[in-house]
Amino acid sequence: DHHKEMKYSLSDRYKSVNNVLTAFYNEMKSKGYWEDVTLQIVSDFGRTLTPNSSNGTDHGWGGHYFAMGGSVKGNQIFGEYPDDLTESGPYNIGRGRISPTMSWESILNSVLQWMGLDDDKGELDYCLPNRFQAGTKLLSKEDVFAD
Repeated sequence: DHHKEMKYSLSDRYKSVNNVLTAFYNEMKSKGYWEDVTLQIVSDFGRTLTPNSSNGTDHGWGGHYFAMGGSVKGNQIFGEYPDDLTESGPYNIGRGRISPTMSWESILNSVLQWMGLDDDKGELDYCLPNRFQAGTKLLSKEDVFAD
């Protein structure tokens, strides 16, 4: 957690995550599983854009998701980057907390479809009961995956 001295600790943590993801990729590739694996990294909350009094950030709202796997169509960014990050910007709900433009249901919808859940059988609604109330586009398997 980065409640204090974020600039000094974040770089090392990025290196650690990179090393782990590289090792995971290499292992899945060597075992022949890479095309059948999707790894999605999700944060349960975002971080504020404005620093706190300890040179860190506090819990925010909008966060980032990251996906990798042999079937994932890479080099895509979903959602909208705000044109205005000031306090008066339309997505800023105060103290640098940015409202997301895409819900977690939007993203997981595609992963569950890729895993074979059937919309006609109500399986997606069972797993994501609020997916149509989120108010954002639901990504499909075709949006995110090559096969």
